[in-house]
Amino acid sequence: MSKPAAQHLQGFPVRRDQPLIGVILTEDGHEVIRYFTDEAEADAALPQSAIQEALSVIGAWSDLNWDEAVEALDRIRHETPPTPPISL
Repeated sequence: MSKPAAQHLQGFPVRRDQPLIGVILTEDGHEVIRYFTDEAEADAALPQSAIQEALSVIGAWSDLNWDEAVEALDRIRHETPPTPPISL
């Protein structure tokens, strides 16, 4: 009978009052999440392009008419029939 492959688990202790910050990065063509407990370290791990991308969306919807958007959502809500009950 063959033995199952050993799992290599990585972990680190975090105090209850410490933040746990996940930063999505691409390494060797694969998306990975690196976790940090220090905000400055998490910021330093972000590529500059990610920061610029996040900042560029600020105000992206400022030209929308929110009264029209609310009215459209309300109209859609009233025109769409409710989902029938789901039995499990």
